[in-house]
Amino acid sequence: MSHDKSGSEGSSPDPAGSPCRLAALRKRSQVDFEIDFFERILSRDPNYTDVLANLGELFSKKKWHRRALQVDQRLSELRPLDPVVLYNLACSHAALRAFDDAVATLRRAIAAGYNDFDHMLADRDLDALREHPEYLRLMQDLVQSADLSFDDLS
Repeated sequence: MSHDKSGSEGSSPDPAGSPCRLAALRKRSQVDFEIDFFERILSRDPNYTDVLANLGELFSKKKWHRRALQVDQRLSELRPLDPVVLYNLACSHAALRAFDDAVATLRRAIAAGYNDFDHMLADRDLDALREHPEYLRLMQDLVQSADLSFDDLS
């Protein structure tokens, strides 16, 4: 049998399908490929928390904030006391400008053990929240509870 790609007798079909399909696959970004991959896994196991976490991160990267929020809400149902899950949920709320929900969820994350305050202060996902009175109150509460100066948190 011939292995040339001329379409002559005996050649096998392209495993990627038509040339158009191959071109479309080449145009897809790595992030799009990964989203498709993880969604296929979730279709078989919707409670696969590691896959949900990766998918939420990818949705955030693409700025698909509503989809990221849905994933983060699902993760928080599966892992209600996981401080990182709660922190990510707060970031999703902040991205959608649901500031009261964001601050309340940040408080839950901290109560559950989230303590990477350097990351929290530098995280661009929380930028829209920085001037919100409840966020500022949360920062002041952290300063008082840790006996730090506000300069330590900036």
